[in-house]
Amino acid sequence: MLLEEVEVARYELGGRVSSLEVSGTDVLCLLSGTSVGDTVIRLDGTNYDAEPLSVAVIDESGVIAERARWPGSLFYGVHPVLGRGFACVQGTFEYHCHPSHLNDHWDTYRATLRLPRLLDHLVRKAGRP
Repeated sequence: MLLEEVEVARYELGGRVSSLEVSGTDVLCLLSGTSVGDTVIRLDGTNYDAEPLSVAVIDESGVIAERARWPGSLFYGVHPVLGRGFACVQGTFEYHCHPSHLNDHWDTYRATLRLPRLLDHLVRKAGRP
């Protein structure tokens, strides 16, 4: 299922992304030349779609990047439960496990907020309309 959704996202995002690859259960979205240079957005699909995708900007070593490496308005702050930077975007693991969104359940969006739509939103927040 994840591979099929990545193919749809590739088509829909077109030239707004430099590459979109699957590595195991991760989807890696490369954005070249953002406001902070080249950026990789990792969507961890380990438990997709029983749980939403976990999203983070990562550095070259695969570690979640510090705030200065998140382009556009992707960085929301430090997640109060996870203790790391996150993008507060509906349909992500980080959003749905945030204390202020615990009543906004993933199952409400599971059928309609799929990977292509989520990636489109993330890419826009990263500064690629």
